[in-house]
Amino acid sequence: MNLHNVMSLKRYSRAAFATALLFASLTSNAGTLPETDFLTRDVGNGVYELAVDHQQNALFAASAPSFDKDKTRGLVYKLDLEKLTTTEVIDTSRRAFATALDAENHVLYIGNTLEGSVTLIDTRSGKELAILQLSEATKPADIVHTREMVLDKQHHRLYVSGVAEKGIVWVVDTQKREKIATLENMGEYPTGMALDAEKGRLYVVNGRNELITLDTTHHKIISRFSVEPTKKHFFLNIALDSKNNRAFLTDPDLADVLVVDINTGKVIAPIKVINSLAVIYNEKRQEVYITHRNAKRISIVDSKTYQVKQSIETHALPNSLALSADANTLYVSIKQPEKMIGVKPDYVLKIDLSQY
Repeated sequence: MNLHNVMSLKRYSRAAFATALLFASLTSNAGTLPETDFLTRDVGNGVYELAVDHQQNALFAASAPSFDKDKTRGLVYKLDLEKLTTTEVIDTSRRAFATALDAENHVLYIGNTLEGSVTLIDTRSGKELAILQLSEATKPADIVHTREMVLDKQHHRLYVSGVAEKGIVWVVDTQKREKIATLENMGEYPTGMALDAEKGRLYVVNGRNELITLDTTHHKIISRFSVEPTKKHFFLNIALDSKNNRAFLTDPDLADVLVVDINTGKVIAPIKVINSLAVIYNEKRQEVYITHRNAKRISIVDSKTYQVKQSIETHALPNSLALSADANTLYVSIKQPEKMIGVKPDYVLKIDLSQY
């Protein structure tokens, strides 16, 4: 999951991705590989989050091609998992940002950030099944923007964070296809979420240092911690290692990814990297993957030692991450800088992790 568009949260962030640390060197002896060592494929303008569907051997890429007021439609690109060639382009009535996939039931959930809604797409036919309007504001300026989505297939629930000064999380019943709850008191600007369906826990991070844990059975907050309260963190994304009670938190305004004990909120260790955006934990390989958007870098980190094993330099801005079902392949959406939007397309990069 990951932020579909970091820049859409710019106005909420204190330093808003300051460039001071962007070109600082990593503090490990990791090797650095060029993007040319990997398979890349041009996709289109405005690509954000990715979703892997192994049943269809497909990679879905959500896209919002334009932010013009009169161009509100979106696209979802369907790519071949192996070659990354585009096999289908699905038109959506609203711009497409975040993704959550129920491959077994052939439903792709698309977050419509600007409209405060979620679109459901049939992955076989490419048809829109429904649009769930989550934010009930009547004035466009008052719409609470959707951000992250996490799917609890076991309990038929979709959780969607609502980015506002008084933050919320919406709960959707995926069988009835309707909103069933609005969870309040999520702090200022809740962003990233991670789910432990087996334990019935939803973890939420926000723009004011907080890590919040919810009981998904009763939709109650059971703990909230201020992580490193002496600093001003705007946490953006979270990856979960539930077996070891760890969470990996990114703050794009500050260097380091924080490894945090989810039971105490205490920092176990910092991963010494530059300003970070997306993060994924790979339990099988005991690795963490991180995008450093403005620094044009991707890090592969040993989750036991917290040391960077390998870095990949990209030509443009690495954004979102998706992991294959066998945990051996990593897919990355790469966005063009603002001055190149419309000149060069965003693209996708594929990393065979077994080589590292």
